[in-house]
Amino acid sequence: MKLAYYPFEPFIFADDKITMIETGNHDIYQNLILNFKDLKEDLHFSDNDSNLLDTSKALHWFGDAFIQVDLDKSFQTHLYKKLKENMTESQTKQIFDLAQQLKTSILEATYILDLPLQVEEQTEMSKIFKFSDLHFSSTLVSNSYGIIEAILKTANELNDDKILGFMNVSDYLTDDELVELNELVRSLKLKVLLIKFSEIERREKFNGCRYYYIDSDYVEWK
Repeated sequence: MKLAYYPFEPFIFADDKITMIETGNHDIYQNLILNFKDLKEDLHFSDNDSNLLDTSKALHWFGDAFIQVDLDKSFQTHLYKKLKENMTESQTKQIFDLAQQLKTSILEATYILDLPLQVEEQTEMSKIFKFSDLHFSSTLVSNSYGIIEAILKTANELNDDKILGFMNVSDYLTDDELVELNELVRSLKLKVLLIKFSEIERREKFNGCRYYYIDSDYVEWK
């Protein structure tokens, strides 16, 4: 997959390594973010056959994941669907039987009230998941690498083939964690984009990544 941003050479995305774009130009940095948030349309994604793609179909933009991303809000509905698809027939039956037992117990408890109360006869699996409070571990809230790792692994489980985009990752991760992240991307075969404002080129920090730098004078360094 490619990203065209005139007058620069296309930026390349593949599942072999992270694509890192840094710039010392404030206008370029802001323009990247606005386009990735689908608020502007002067950047253009294309697939390997040069077919143009809408930004929303090419990129899943998470922004500053440590600050902005709510894992449950982002993925819960999709995970419920995936889990339901992967459950065995016996697992599904067991869960429905237990849910029915719970409903029966609740209904029996209402008999002490002189009221026309009832429970739903049909039970949706998504409601059972929600009732069980199935969610990502709360320990991830204070773990910047853990949040990004969870996003990548979830995208992999959901077969998300979009580019996964983040900003400011190097503000939180150590050099060793960046290396580990790149290895994770390679092992999961995901397309990942990181962007960051930097007044200096930092190619060595992102050794192993596909690195691009645009300086304050709009000069691109590869």
